[in-house]
Amino acid sequence: MPISRNLFRDFGKYNIVVMFITTLASNIVVGALIGYYLDKWTFKNGILLFIFIILGIVSGFYNGFKILLKETERYDKSEKVNEKDGSDDNDNGNG
Repeated sequence: MPISRNLFRDFGKYNIVVMFITTLASNIVVGALIGYYLDKWTFKNGILLFIFIILGIVSGFYNGFKILLKETERYDKSEKVNEKDGSDDNDNGNG
């Protein structure tokens, strides 16, 4: 039983979501770690931890949306190529 191309396209859509969540989570974790250690080393009042968590969230959303835009553009290009290839095959078969 051959696997259809639609199944792979669906996995590609899920992959985009997983990449977005991974990017967001990793940026938040890195920001929290930097904030924790800087706060531990300097003021010890939690302000740097808070600031770096906020920076991690902002950078996570920024990088995540950049990835989403790049992947959707790539997905749209592949859809256009697939539509073009499908229409050429139909034209040649009928004519």
